[in-house]
Amino acid sequence: MLGDVPNVPNWSGDVHADGAIQRHAVAHVYVPGEPLRKGDRLAPEFFDQLRETLAEMHRRGIAYVDLHKRENILVGDDGRPHLIDFQIGQSLPTWWPVGVLLRVLQRSDEYHLRKHILNFRPELFAGVPTEKILRRPLWIRMHRLVAVPFRTLRRKLLVMAAVRSGRGEAASEVFPEEGVRPAGR
Repeated sequence: MLGDVPNVPNWSGDVHADGAIQRHAVAHVYVPGEPLRKGDRLAPEFFDQLRETLAEMHRRGIAYVDLHKRENILVGDDGRPHLIDFQIGQSLPTWWPVGVLLRVLQRSDEYHLRKHILNFRPELFAGVPTEKILRRPLWIRMHRLVAVPFRTLRRKLLVMAAVRSGRGEAASEVFPEEGVRPAGR
């Protein structure tokens, strides 16, 4: 659905293992680059290109949904943004009432894009009040209202059960961004 969209790796065909097609595996063209990291210096057009990529996805009835994770945005060796990890992206019809859900998810994409721009190129929002830029969509506010206390309780229970230590965060899990981070950064 996005094979002709710049900054989105194209599909590489079926994935095979032991001569059988793996129906639950997807392969994409390799994009040389690194995940977006704090402190990266980006050209002003980087976010213009990312905004246009998202806008094209939205025009096609797709919500990316996973833009809150910096590591899903690659800074290509070509300096351009490349989106990866479409696992939870949604392609939904635009007709009512399903189109309402699609638009909610797309607004969340736009919110997360604004957050990234504010973190990396705040001058692009010169003169715009931060509270206007970072106004969370209602569904994100509602999700946090439920998810944050649940996650906190879950972590405390795991510490009490001696499954985890400290603050209850998993020490064995490594985000892809951390896995590719050069030493000393």
